Amino acid sequence: MKLFTFADKIKVMRSVHLISVNEPLLFDLALAIHQKGYEVSVSGVGLTLPTLAKLEEEGCTCYGEGWFPEKLTKYIEFVVLGATVRQDNPELIRAKELGLLVLSIPEFIFQRTKGKIRVVVAGSRGKNTILSMIVCALKRQRFAFDYALTSEMPSLLPSRIRLSYEARIAIIEGDEHVTSALEKRFQLEFYRPHIAILTNLMWTSATDHATPEAYHTTFRTFASSIERGGKLIYFDGDPLVKQLAGEIREDITAMPYDQHAVIEREGKSYLQTRYGEFPIYVPDRYFLINLNAARLACRQLGIKDTDFYQALSEYSVSLQV
Repeated sequence: MKLFTFADKIKVMRSVHLISVNEPLLFDLALAIHQKGYEVSVSGVGLTLPTLAKLEEEGCTCYGEGWFPEKLTKYIEFVVLGATVRQDNPELIRAKELGLLVLSIPEFIFQRTKGKIRVVVAGSRGKNTILSMIVCALKRQRFAFDYALTSEMPSLLPSRIRLSYEARIAIIEGDEHVTSALEKRFQLEFYRPHIAILTNLMWTSATDHATPEAYHTTFRTFASSIERGGKLIYFDGDPLVKQLAGEIREDITAMPYDQHAVIEREGKSYLQTRYGEFPIYVPDRYFLINLNAARLACRQLGIKDTDFYQALSEYSVSLQV
């Protein structure tokens, strides 16, 4: 019987290195990967004392401020690259020399959610609100789910990323920015959703797209990446989105949504539904539009409309406090 030496154990240990952990999403990803049993090392510039303390507390290895290419070895299982890392980064160069598997953040998230029902929310406006509503309904029904978000939901979720083995659902915020220095495609093109939500399209120069046409093309690519037999839940009030929905493959079901009906009585708002009225706090008309998008997505995940309405009633009223 062969006895394993300490060196052998090091070789078979599952390890990963993350470059540019000062990026908030990559920081949360480092913690999520470590919680799955990996040995995690990280690097970055502009690291704050709270960031370093949290990494140490969680058991992640950080060699200090800056880049440490000499710390990379051929035994690292993969490297995850932050979105802001440049081509001339010394650790990226070293990873290439060693022939290591280098993944962007969206590539890694897709690989870890392959076996799950992926719900991706994309568009120019309302993503965080829709995601919050979906998360609220899933939590109230005690559905297990993973998630990867570019924005925070401190009142609902402890971090931007959760990865598990048991959850069958993954909720993802689709981002239209460039993926990394190695991959010039846009982040939302990688996720291949089973359920896609598309809110509206409003081009600005901050989107990493030179022209509105390029911006619209990215979302067409996103729509065409929906898994076979998937659903596209789209805002019917945006002409560009409506046109895009009319161009999708025949195997994808397009589901339009618009503003949910509401009535005012004695200074209070109530959702009008076939199941009765539900008290609701409405901060603006977009809230009612976003609500319908989240409801349709939750219905596809197995949450009844009545349960969704109850969850959203409680959630929205809490926002008023």
